[in-house]
Amino acid sequence: MNNSKKPTAITIDLLAKIKHHYHLNWHGTHGVIHWSRVYENGMKLAEQDGVNTEVVQFFSVFHDSRRRNEGTDNGHGDRGAELALKMRADISLNDDDFALLITACSLHTSSRTHNNITVQACFDSDRLDLGRV
Repeated sequence: MNNSKKPTAITIDLLAKIKHHYHLNWHGTHGVIHWSRVYENGMKLAEQDGVNTEVVQFFSVFHDSRRRNEGTDNGHGDRGAELALKMRADISLNDDDFALLITACSLHTSSRTHNNITVQACFDSDRLDLGRV
């Protein structure tokens, strides 16, 4: 049995491009430290059969990437999805998986559940970090 983990789909270049569009404190409440915890939570959740690891990885860096403030920020998930669309060439997902990423980013604050296990894992990976605030 092969227990090796798949390498991350996130590159330094991609993070640099996202950082260019991030207007809050990079190390703030919803910044890169939060994203890394969402990533870790997502990798644990992705151990469930059927969860697409790469979608969860990309979700971790896009879901809060276009926040305008650290509080209630209606529409930030949609703006994160828009950034992913702009950076489509940098995202190594097929079209179906990319659609899951867009769905997860867009709905992560407005939907409690989703019938797709990967989208639900994205939601849960973010919510498991809510204790920080």
